[in-house]
Amino acid sequence: MPQKFAGDRFPCPENFILAGSVAGLAPMPSITESELVRAIERTLVARGKMPAPEARPVARMVLGYFGADDTVLDNKLSSEDRDRFYQLEEEGLLTSEEEDATVSRGKTWRIHYWLLKKARIRDVGQAGDAPPSDESEAVYRSIGEAAWDRRGDPHPPPKP
Repeated sequence: MPQKFAGDRFPCPENFILAGSVAGLAPMPSITESELVRAIERTLVARGKMPAPEARPVARMVLGYFGADDTVLDNKLSSEDRDRFYQLEEEGLLTSEEEDATVSRGKTWRIHYWLLKKARIRDVGQAGDAPPSDESEAVYRSIGEAAWDRRGDPHPPPKP
């Protein structure tokens, strides 16, 4: 019996082996719109990469493509939606993968698809604050207020 790729929509030949990242995953409960909206707000919106009013429509668009599946074929996306998917990938909320499939007459097709990173979406959505945007910001946040106090500094800044 042929394996299934991206749900039941795309049967694959018997000799086509899906990567463990797709075929071997235990199903995780579906992501809700609220979870994805919170994750978008705490990443893209918090970093000024997306206006707050766009978080819900983007979450709806993403979930509209995925439906109940965990994968979406890249060629189903419009150019504008693909740009949003890349933004979400940069924040770690989506990932993309590709598979090579040999079809009739020895031709190889490269199949690009997107996956929801459900655990990451839930982690970000449940966190109290937006995660730091980079390592340097995390370092500065970890330094206590006392370290920034210059009153006891033996070398005060020069007076103008």
